[in-house]
Amino acid sequence: MRKLMLLVGLSVALAVPAAQAQMRQQGRPAPAAQAPGAELTERLLLMPPAGWQEGGTTRARNAITTHLFPPGQTSEKWSEMLSIQVMGDSAADAREHIQRIIEASRTSCEASGPSPVTEGTVNGYPVSTLTVTCTKGRQSGLGGLVAVKAIRGAQALYVIQRIWRGQPFERNSTAPIPPEMLKEWGEFLRGVAVCDTADPAKHPCPK
Repeated sequence: MRKLMLLVGLSVALAVPAAQAQMRQQGRPAPAAQAPGAELTERLLLMPPAGWQEGGTTRARNAITTHLFPPGQTSEKWSEMLSIQVMGDSAADAREHIQRIIEASRTSCEASGPSPVTEGTVNGYPVSTLTVTCTKGRQSGLGGLVAVKAIRGAQALYVIQRIWRGQPFERNSTAPIPPEMLKEWGEFLRGVAVCDTADPAKHPCPK
């Protein structure tokens, strides 16, 4: 099966978002969409899980968010979700965004358990990652786990989340997720990166 790539270009001119997300089966970047006064050269590179389908895209101010779901699941009924968010804000900070996710979990969950934030670089860009457990959602009544990878690009902040929800669990307990699912999550997130077609020396794109 040929490799699938999701490539995202984001325009931030005049604070009006313009985003392009394309599924390609070539394994190489597509030409950037052009916007007046802006040259879009960054690409978010990831390989969606096999068979997953887009379940909706929303725009809010200078951000665009796309949700993908496994076969047979929808935005109304799901146990797993992949969230891809691109924010065209030059001041947005990866660690600050992750901190907001932690704070939201404390508000929306009976008990939340964030891991320590891990920081590093991927393909020359700063990256922050963490996981957060939710024993029971105050509204959904379901337990949850989210794994987050936030990449601070030069043109945008890219936030990728793998999310599970299911039976609630006790405080100080692990989320009831199969080990093979967690392994797949880890492999997937390690493969997420950002590249820049205009700067192959520092941020090379696949050829």
